[in-house]
Amino acid sequence: MRHAGPSVSASDIPNFPTTNLISTDADAMMMEPVVAPDLSKVEVLPKKLDRNQPDRITSDHKSLQKVLMASRATSTVAKYRKAFEDWKSWCAINCVCELPAQKADIARYYMSMYNNDAPYSRIEGAHFGIKWFLDCSPVTEVNPCNSRFLHLLLAGLKRILAHPKCKKEPITPDILNKLVNKYGCSNCLKEARLCSMTLLAYAGFFRHAELVELRECDISVHTSHVKCFIQHSKTDQYREGAWVIIAATGKPTCPVAMLNKYMLLGDIIPGSSEEYLFRPLTLKKSLKKYVLRGGKLSYTTCRDLFKAALSSIGLDSSYFGLHSLRAGGASAAAALGISDRLFKKHGRWKSDSAKDGYVKESFKNQLSVSLNIGI
Repeated sequence: MRHAGPSVSASDIPNFPTTNLISTDADAMMMEPVVAPDLSKVEVLPKKLDRNQPDRITSDHKSLQKVLMASRATSTVAKYRKAFEDWKSWCAINCVCELPAQKADIARYYMSMYNNDAPYSRIEGAHFGIKWFLDCSPVTEVNPCNSRFLHLLLAGLKRILAHPKCKKEPITPDILNKLVNKYGCSNCLKEARLCSMTLLAYAGFFRHAELVELRECDISVHTSHVKCFIQHSKTDQYREGAWVIIAATGKPTCPVAMLNKYMLLGDIIPGSSEEYLFRPLTLKKSLKKYVLRGGKLSYTTCRDLFKAALSSIGLDSSYFGLHSLRAGGASAAAALGISDRLFKKHGRWKSDSAKDGYVKESFKNQLSVSLNIGI
């Protein structure tokens, strides 16, 4: 299905003057196109840079690449690289110079994506990818991606391609009770793992990546609570780490009690090793039971197990996702009036807008606005 907005071809965009887009002299404009620095083979940071020899940072091209690559998370760099490679391919097909880049050429690239039914998220991703690689190039004096012209173009595309957001429903304590009643009463390691991950994600506002990255040495279990150390997360850009403290509630849905049960069945000793806390299972036929094996649980595996469990208690699993656990815990905390400072600290949120995006206001709280304005 094509977009509802107008179809625009490359010829519809006026031929903007390009000679003044990059601050170079006349001789430089006659030179061969400058090749973008090859950042694709960079893997890790250099072990040491000699600060007493600043010239080495610029002369040692390999070290410079490594430092530039470290300015963003590995996953982010991978996305940016893919976006820039797509831009390079388009430039080759259309006989356009990729670097120095002209804002008129970048605009035509965005419009070609739009006319080929690309969603706005892909166009925006292309913008950030191209912008970052141009920023990393020493030949870029003025990055065209910072121009007001391209910002207005992106704003227009966003309005044309906008569509209502369909957020997943948050998990509620009632749903957790049903899951624990069905799966939490047996001594099956597989079911204990499911319940433990579900309750821990809900109580600790864990993102999926944070939960599956937990290692045995990151857990400290006490009588009244459990402490989980998150070595790195989405909002922890400089990998400072954060402690999440989860209290024992004494209820059937107590996350601490369920975690203790899971660790007992899986022969896990907190603080003992670098093994992942939640790992894949192997069925030992000779023992007729599941045992943990090495490795980390994938997103797909966790999602499928979670959705299957929801379907088994009579829910439509299409309304829920793994983020429903984080959203459910956040919504419950907001309904209780937990202070914003503790709320944001517990969920590792950096901004109010990000935090509020996870909260689903209760119907009672929504009614309270018009009930308390004096009419």
